[in-house]
Amino acid sequence: MTKLKKLFLYSINALLYWISKLIPKDEKIWIFGAWFGDKYGDNSKYLFEYVTNNYPEIKATWLTKDKNTLEIIHRKGYKAYKSYSFKGYYYSMRASISFVSTGFSDINDYIFTGIYINLWHGIPLKKIVYDDKLTNSIDYNSLQKKFSRILFPFIHLPEDLNYIIASSKDETKNLSTAFKKDIKDILITGLPRNDVFDQKKRSVKKVIYMPTHRNEGELDIAKMFLDDLETINTNFISLNLELYIKLHYYHMKNIDLKNYSNIFIIKDEDIEQDIYSVINNFDLLITDYSSIYFDFLLTDRPIIFAPFDYEEYLSKDRELYYNYDEVTPGPKCKDWNEVLAWIEKFKSDPTLYSQERKLIRDRFHKYQDNKSSQRIYQLLRNMEIK
Repeated sequence: MTKLKKLFLYSINALLYWISKLIPKDEKIWIFGAWFGDKYGDNSKYLFEYVTNNYPEIKATWLTKDKNTLEIIHRKGYKAYKSYSFKGYYYSMRASISFVSTGFSDINDYIFTGIYINLWHGIPLKKIVYDDKLTNSIDYNSLQKKFSRILFPFIHLPEDLNYIIASSKDETKNLSTAFKKDIKDILITGLPRNDVFDQKKRSVKKVIYMPTHRNEGELDIAKMFLDDLETINTNFISLNLELYIKLHYYHMKNIDLKNYSNIFIIKDEDIEQDIYSVINNFDLLITDYSSIYFDFLLTDRPIIFAPFDYEEYLSKDRELYYNYDEVTPGPKCKDWNEVLAWIEKFKSDPTLYSQERKLIRDRFHKYQDNKSSQRIYQLLRNMEIK
């Protein structure tokens, strides 16, 4: 987009922003979005479906910039529109509450919609937003930023989100500093996407590997940690197990891995853009610094940690909120040989590290009852947000 075209677009939307401030909000219109408007998933999806299925008097509406996302939602019979369509602008202007999982760009970020609820996308292990001093290059307090916000008031800051959802007191402290929000604005309800989990006991058959991104997706994680899939596949054949690999959203567009007999690459189109639609089907998780493991603790199934580049990651990518060893209830492996050895141990006894998992699960999950969406809905109705 040229600078002139961007200036024109911003000027038109600045006018629409001020108009939207004057339009009365309808307490029964709630809008939802996720991942920059590019996909249908995360906490926003699960709360959206809960509200749609249980409270038809609420006009729950999904906004997206992605055609495939729109088609997925329409196939399910739910209400959804393109963010910058006429109806996208209409519902944004009339909505009393907006729900996002990454930020304002999840929905229509030009329009004022009453109250903004940040559902976020996981319990942070890595430092985020204002707390992230390594990869966050945005100077929110620069003179240019301040001047731009005067001209174009829809240019938001992280703290402009009114409320943030959390799972525990531990998490509220970090979200408070990360988003520069008062503790009272952090609501402990549990995460809607975690309502999918159960603790059914099962033997290890299906393993999922979910490494977090590197440098916001700039490094090829496949080449870094998956350069010998042939050997890994041979080991999984001998163990009579299946390995599923799901890379982070930031890496998915550059994925160049292929399937093997016992290794399968999960792409967004395989799961309708949402790993939580299948995550409960796996018996063992392998990860490094992804917050997915906090969620997977709710299953009480084995977790293997693979922080192969620990020192480099902390110095060049992200700092962590916690001492890694203290909050990771499972073996820490230096390479795939150690990972495979531990998979074999867990296959023989899935209860290994069970007590350690319980301690961390209870610390980071105040609620473990699959009712997070219900709690959020009831909390908002009781608060009488308009």
